Amino acid sequence: MPQVALAHAQLLQSDPAPNSVLQSAPTGVSLVFSEQVTPAGAGIRVYAPSGRQVATSALSRGSVLLAPVNSTETGTYVVTWQVFAADTHPSRGTFAFSVGRVSANPYASLLASPEIGTSTPAGLALQALARWVHFVGFALVFGVVAYGVLTRQRDRFNRIIGTGVILLIAAEPTALLGQLASLTFDGDTALAVLGSSFGRVIGLRLGAALLVWALMAAGRSWPILTIGGVIAFLDGFSAHAIPGLPGAGQLLVAIHVSAVGLWVGGIAAFLSAPDRRFGRYAALTLAIAIGTGLHLAFAHTHFGAVLLSTEYGVVVLIKALIVAAAILAAALRRHRTELVVSIIVIAAAALVAALPPPF
Repeated sequence: MPQVALAHAQLLQSDPAPNSVLQSAPTGVSLVFSEQVTPAGAGIRVYAPSGRQVATSALSRGSVLLAPVNSTETGTYVVTWQVFAADTHPSRGTFAFSVGRVSANPYASLLASPEIGTSTPAGLALQALARWVHFVGFALVFGVVAYGVLTRQRDRFNRIIGTGVILLIAAEPTALLGQLASLTFDGDTALAVLGSSFGRVIGLRLGAALLVWALMAAGRSWPILTIGGVIAFLDGFSAHAIPGLPGAGQLLVAIHVSAVGLWVGGIAAFLSAPDRRFGRYAALTLAIAIGTGLHLAFAHTHFGAVLLSTEYGVVVLIKALIVAAAILAAALRRHRTELVVSIIVIAAAALVAALPPPF
């Protein structure tokens, strides 16, 4: 099973230190992270001034990553590293140190690679896209099935549910591409990704989506809703934890994902087959989604202290404003507008899930 974690792994210190000038070549490179990490592929690569890769496979010891180095060259060395945090989120980085003197290095261009948080821009975009596709698919399957149970007209929504299943399936290879784009596209890294907690999460979610597809023919709703609960649990397992409250963040995310899915899927089903019971259903699911979302936002932004000073906080604030627009559309009974705005809410939530929280 996937493992519960604290947050994205951040590099705290390294030996040799970035931009340091040593008198002799080091026998190894060690990195200390903010939490327990697993090397992705080789984990650490060290390129000598000649361009040779002079580090052997990295060893993980809790939050420390070690890689022996075999080189006597003088000049500038370029170090690249890539790891998985226990919450499945990737981290990567580069730095340089010199032995004797500063020199050119064929891999110096790696030092200028852009990053957002602990991911590349392309990796972050693909991760957010995968989460958006997954969450929309979750809503169109389990929210619509739940509405069908409520209104006793489950058979009317097979086309919508089928679309949701397709999105659930498509989300997993997109998530894999996002993970590789956040690290490197090579065979060792791909095998490491598939064998990590992240790989187990996408494998389990893909299997669950295929099982829903098989169960659709049976026309039974409760087994499908049970699978929805399992998928929400898996989403929570790979989410950010709340510092000092192990498991609380994951549980809140699982409830939040379930409530948002029931709300958004309910709107989509209501537009296809209106029912007077929808009002209370929508109010309850939206209230749970807002309540859990506020708890998560306050916990990860230190009660709003960093809402305007961090990328994570700004996206959370934007998400809150979009939710307010959805509430206004619901109050005015503009349900088509409410559905469009709720899909945008899911996009903001997907970006929040991809960014590292400040707390």
